[in-house]
Amino acid sequence: MTSASAVEYQAWIREVSGESDFSRLASEWGDFAAEKQSVLTLFGAFDTGKSSILRRLLVDAGQPLPEWLTISARHETFAENAVRVNGCLIRDTPGLSPEGLDARSLSNSDIARSALGRTDVLLVTLNPQLSTGEHTELVNVLSHGWPKSDVWFLISRADEGGVDPTLDPEEFEAWSARKREELKQSLKLVDSARIFVLVPDFAGLGAYESNPTPSLWDPYRDWDGMAELTAALDDLAAQDLSPYRHSAELRFWRKAVISRIGDVQTSLDDLRVACEVADVSRQRRDSFLNQIDSLTSAAEASLAGVVEDAIQRAASRPEVDADSIRSAVDPVLDEWWQRQQAGLARIRQEAIQGLEQQREGQGWARFESVYLKFTQPESLDPEGKSSVVPKIEALSNKVASALHGVDRVLKSDQAVKSPKKSADLLDATKKQSLSKLALAAGIAEAALPVVLELAAMVEEKVQAERDRALQRDHREKVRAAVSNVVTDVACEAMRSLETEIDGLRHEVIAQTVDEAEVVRLNEASSEARSLLERGKKLISQ
Repeated sequence: MTSASAVEYQAWIREVSGESDFSRLASEWGDFAAEKQSVLTLFGAFDTGKSSILRRLLVDAGQPLPEWLTISARHETFAENAVRVNGCLIRDTPGLSPEGLDARSLSNSDIARSALGRTDVLLVTLNPQLSTGEHTELVNVLSHGWPKSDVWFLISRADEGGVDPTLDPEEFEAWSARKREELKQSLKLVDSARIFVLVPDFAGLGAYESNPTPSLWDPYRDWDGMAELTAALDDLAAQDLSPYRHSAELRFWRKAVISRIGDVQTSLDDLRVACEVADVSRQRRDSFLNQIDSLTSAAEASLAGVVEDAIQRAASRPEVDADSIRSAVDPVLDEWWQRQQAGLARIRQEAIQGLEQQREGQGWARFESVYLKFTQPESLDPEGKSSVVPKIEALSNKVASALHGVDRVLKSDQAVKSPKKSADLLDATKKQSLSKLALAAGIAEAALPVVLELAAMVEEKVQAERDRALQRDHREKVRAAVSNVVTDVACEAMRSLETEIDGLRHEVIAQTVDEAEVVRLNEASSEARSLLERGKKLISQ
């Protein structure tokens, strides 16, 4: 299977993380690539002898020991340190603690793992019992495209394996051979894997010396394996560095892709939940808008009957004056108005309760998280460090566009947390209806002179001529005049109701996610899915 190229990895990272993140990675790689000597990294659990090996190499080479190089059975290395020896740059990393959950263990493991992308040769250190808690970690590391020449295995502190090499050198040699085979089987290594069995500091003698000399270990050089390791380092320093550096470059960018795939997967999961929440919100909005439309249609239809009833009441009275018109119009129009207000209150209350229920669900928290994550990607923590939420710049720009209207929903939260009860809303609408009826009375007052004049004409003609036909004719004129008054009042009431209906419609829309936003969220989710699939394909090659 052919590995993807560094250029392909870089292109994917650019698309996912943006130019800023890519430039940071490129600078990091550039600093490493500028190193002229082979870089080797000691990698393994704490207390596997990493520092002892490095200390022995330095002493044998006649070089001074750096202050940071200490020897003990505790976590003593807390940072990545490097020293030049035998023509190579060797880095000591903190001990792995794959099962450790305390802050120090987690930090040490992260520092050790971060060094994997910037090394030419990996020196995996193990104790005589070989990999135990770190076995899964090592298997995972070795799956990341390491040629067999780029990984050396150092079984250190071999004198603690149960066979004393000073008393039985032949049995110690047999034990070493068995350990090599056991390691190959455990990690599924090829037969040609480079495995060194080392005793860097027999019986810990050098640990008691602040400035040990090479002669301290002269009695043990025939079997302590350090000469073989030193020769391998000398040989590596003389080799062409470019094949190692090319492999390191692929691992560096591949590792960067792998780390960001997790971020994209998290974003995709969040977007999927956000899409579901947004779609439910849109469905709720459509349902409430349909209810409002139905109420409007029913109000218009019922108003026609109300108008006719009011006309009949007013025109059939013996005397037609302002009071009679008002007493005829007020009851039927008030009843109609209150009925519509009750309908509006019911829809408003259902909308508020529906939104509250949605916000109480687990999905709403993820929905808000997506909104905040992608609309405020540059947010900083109190210490001024970058947000713990990884920034996926290119994707965040697209999602921010998709969520541009969602802040309406979030800003309405305070109002929704203290919703009015239906009874409260009805009390308010009663006050509103009084003003509407007062307006209706005003219209009636304005039209009253015409009505009274017509009514007087009718009575006068009836008394003078006793003409029933003329009486009916003039009564129709009165009825028409009353009809105009009542119709004007009804139209004004309907216009007032439509204003309130429009207000409710805007309330519902403002507290829900509209169709366009659902579409854009789905588009963002689709793009994140595509990025994830392409990233997984890259690292599988």
